[in-house]
Amino acid sequence: MRILSWNVNKPSNREGRIDEQIAFIDSRDVDVLLLQEVRHGRDLKWADYWRDQLAEIGLAEIEDSLDWAAELASSSVPPHDDIGHDNGHITAVNREWDLQLNDQLIRGRLETADSSHFATNFPEKILVSEVDTGGETVELWNIRAVPGNSWGEEKIKIFETVYNRLTDAAVRPRILAGDFNSPDTELADGQAVPFGYSKDPQVRQRYVNAELNILKGLGHLGLVDVFRAEHGYGDLAIQDTSWKTKRFDHIFASESFAVDDCYYDPEGQEYSDHAPIIADLVV
Repeated sequence: MRILSWNVNKPSNREGRIDEQIAFIDSRDVDVLLLQEVRHGRDLKWADYWRDQLAEIGLAEIEDSLDWAAELASSSVPPHDDIGHDNGHITAVNREWDLQLNDQLIRGRLETADSSHFATNFPEKILVSEVDTGGETVELWNIRAVPGNSWGEEKIKIFETVYNRLTDAAVRPRILAGDFNSPDTELADGQAVPFGYSKDPQVRQRYVNAELNILKGLGHLGLVDVFRAEHGYGDLAIQDTSWKTKRFDHIFASESFAVDDCYYDPEGQEYSDHAPIIADLVV
């Protein structure tokens, strides 16, 4: 199973931009695709174009949060009227498999859960689905944590929502991937340095905990950092980062999966400001 996770950086309406990204994806022989920051383009129908073009290259089983983002974008209810909500996620798998949205896991719980632990004003940034490969059912979490320097607490709310929902759910074959906008840096011994350390002391520990729970705290759920499982630790070379000199994009997978390879593909930065992360897993 080849997995590609990529922040496509909200494609503009520049002619050919989406086509270039589709061609790149097609060239990578992908089985499971997780895209973040896909602009829905309510009036320009970019969402429909993405769906049609992915189906053309064989990734015909598709779930996305684009309609949900568009619905929130049209809301006059604060704070959504000031957020924009111009993009969401796409998860797609090859046409031979069955993909189903797990809407209740996030949307339903967000409507009823304690807002101090589960609320996020960016629910479209957490897309959960399930793929049936014919021999295994795998839960797919496609997430993006919005930048803390732009949205402050909202980044942490996304991490808290994901972590608590994962912790509450039964352990099962699972892949968690996306643009985490974290960590700030990683040390050669494997320590992740979160952005939370730069926050005001009154909120610092909450921010640090939220980041580290995702980056380093998923072992009790049987989830491992696939890149680190393949390459170990040590200093990062520039080709081992996904955005400028930072490793913001991640794939975590259940430890039951064998890792054949995992790498960042710098060619993808010709079509986005992020390099996609690609992993070959044996399910």
